[in-house]
Amino acid sequence: MKHKVLILAGLLCLWSAASVFAAKVKPVAVASGNISVLKSPSKVFLEVDYSSAKVGEQALDEYLKGRGDDFVRDWPEDIKKTSASFAFSFNRENRKGAQIPFPLMEDAGDAAYKLVIRIESIDMGNGSRFFNPFAPPKAGGIIISGAVDIVDTKTNEVVCTLKVNKVKGRGDVSESKRLSWMFGELARYICKLL
Repeated sequence: MKHKVLILAGLLCLWSAASVFAAKVKPVAVASGNISVLKSPSKVFLEVDYSSAKVGEQALDEYLKGRGDDFVRDWPEDIKKTSASFAFSFNRENRKGAQIPFPLMEDAGDAAYKLVIRIESIDMGNGSRFFNPFAPPKAGGIIISGAVDIVDTKTNEVVCTLKVNKVKGRGDVSESKRLSWMFGELARYICKLL
């Protein structure tokens, strides 16, 4: 009986320590600068940079080629959809502040700020949620890590950098939809910082 109590006490301590650690890691946090520039009404240009993105140990291009020609062919359209998903969620969450115009701008033009999402790592997730009726909505969702720079387009100076730490979207059978869910979630996390 004494051993069971000690084991239970040890497990409770581990659980408490894990809970405290998990509570401190935020999916999106300000690394430097001032994010409040996005509180004021202004136009924002959105750019998503996949140039350093890795899926596991593979560069994103290698991953796409390994999945097949249709993945390589469809990727540009997937990027447009996911960027639109980010913009939609961002605009909805930040109605009184900065907005990303629709349709998405081809270049920064007259935008006051440029929001550059730099993807460093991607876990592409899977559609497992649909095969398990008891799985939570985020089961199998895409997870990204990286950074977001907010750039003043007049000075080309980074006014704020956000650290993105394992933002996870909802699970779906479609990889394109999983990407869209994740980008919507990223937008919501950013707007929570405003």
